[in-house]
Amino acid sequence: MIESDVPRSRFQGSLVGLAIGDALGMPFEGLRASTIREKLGRAPDFLDAPWRMLKAGQWTDDTKMMIYQARSIIESGGVDAHDTARKFVEWLQSNDWRGIGRATYASLKRLQAGTDPDESGEEGEMAAGNGVAMRIAPVALVGCMSLDKLREDVRSVGLITHNNSEAIAGGRAVAFAVAGGARGDLEPASLISEAIEFIGPSLVAERLAQASRFLDSGMEAGEATARLGTGGYVVETVASAFFCFLNTPGDFEASVSQAVAGGLDADTTAAVVGAISGAYNGLDAIPERWRRQVENYGGIIKLADGIFELAF
Repeated sequence: MIESDVPRSRFQGSLVGLAIGDALGMPFEGLRASTIREKLGRAPDFLDAPWRMLKAGQWTDDTKMMIYQARSIIESGGVDAHDTARKFVEWLQSNDWRGIGRATYASLKRLQAGTDPDESGEEGEMAAGNGVAMRIAPVALVGCMSLDKLREDVRSVGLITHNNSEAIAGGRAVAFAVAGGARGDLEPASLISEAIEFIGPSLVAERLAQASRFLDSGMEAGEATARLGTGGYVVETVASAFFCFLNTPGDFEASVSQAVAGGLDADTTAAVVGAISGAYNGLDAIPERWRRQVENYGGIIKLADGIFELAF
């Protein structure tokens, strides 16, 4: 495949889409879908969140970690788990955490104390969070042409914070979708079945299959995300994100809005949707008003360009 076959805008769209989804969901994190509907009727544009000390268009730890992952890839010339771990420790030391997850914080403290990245990740059932899935887009983009290597790369950087098979499976599912979007061969009708084959038997795969059945039945997005779940459990996040994307695959705005409206871990669900939809539809499909207002738009574009140059 030659470079011209893979539009640069897909790489840009994925990283910018992730940041926009995160920023849109940021003020609604922790709220139930019913509360969002009662107060607003729908998920709106960017809003201030003074209780989080964040302004409209700013994003959370999801995008922070994506940015540090992308920087590591560019500076290392590829995916390097040890360099990624060093970058994450830099982020921890910056104190600009913006909602860092419990498992991630504990893992990065272990790294800071000298634990090897292969052993720093949180273990046990409580480590089945969505921290790998939310930040994995840069890994998917740079590795989009080699799925076997991508599978291992997701594991190597995922283990830094989440030593849990479901967390890794969720990261792999999202990476598979983003990689397909970046290559330009993602087929919405077969995405879930192909992703399930890629990640193998897991609870993530079972919930994805349920999302597929909901899509086939024409279920409304609000009911589907309520049944699939929108909390921080990776099994819920990935299934709801895939549903929201595949319910309106050609409409970035509709997909991320459905994710935000699902409530609870709204920023992360919408970030995952944004990464997939942005890769599939490209940068120009993202509303200009969101691109203009999202924090550090130019810097994220530069990161996407740097990863594009490495990939091709």
